[in-house]
Amino acid sequence: MKLGKRNRGIVTLITDFGTKGEYSGAMKGAILRVNPRCQIIDITHEIEPQSIRQASWVLEASYPYYPPGTIHVVVADPGVGTARRAIVLQKEGYTFVGPDNGVFTRILARGGRISAHEITQRRFFLTPLSDTFHGRDIFAPAAGHLSLGLEPRLLGPKAEDLTTVEWPIARLSGGTLKGIILWADSFGNLITNVSRKEHGPELKRRRVLIKGRGWRIDQIRRTYGECRPGQPLALFGSSGFLELSVNRGNALNTLGLSPGDPIIIKLL
Repeated sequence: MKLGKRNRGIVTLITDFGTKGEYSGAMKGAILRVNPRCQIIDITHEIEPQSIRQASWVLEASYPYYPPGTIHVVVADPGVGTARRAIVLQKEGYTFVGPDNGVFTRILARGGRISAHEITQRRFFLTPLSDTFHGRDIFAPAAGHLSLGLEPRLLGPKAEDLTTVEWPIARLSGGTLKGIILWADSFGNLITNVSRKEHGPELKRRRVLIKGRGWRIDQIRRTYGECRPGQPLALFGSSGFLELSVNRGNALNTLGLSPGDPIIIKLL
């Protein structure tokens, strides 16, 4: 098949595969087998193993910065090989491919018109089909065909009632805002579920107190450099959510907090 420039396509990958082993490389090969001109971009392969929530978060935080028409493949799939569906959905000019297990929770929550189809047409799968590696054998080739212009409806029937996962919501009661640590980024910054949109004005208007063993934070900063090296701080990061950080340090290693721990913010 002769391919022109219009067949190049962009496919991004978000997975929990890590950097060891053949997994991410095999996925790329499966895409290129279908469309050798495809431009493949690794958003990350460092999602915490089986963390559907984190995969959903990273997708929401990254997909709008790609040109419309980009195909985003997301694989954090602890139920691989079970009855969970493989799906392709379209929204806002973008296409998303992955398991129907909640990895698309955050983009579904944004509202807007969505069109979704199951991926059931086996002629688009790699064979033999592995029971444990649908990233390579189903999602990757589907993305390759979509990058060539295949209409999602040709992959299978319409998909209704898409799966979402429960998302923890920060709660303000009286003078206390209660949230949780969602995860740590590659710098050790602790990302919370306290959003700038919902709670930012109140937090910036009032003095705050966040404390732990041997440390305390008494205001919301604007940048990481607004305090001394080694000093803990809180700020709203680029994702729009509150982070606990240490200037030129690692909050995960020094503040005694881990993903899943509660975060208590006193409004003074």
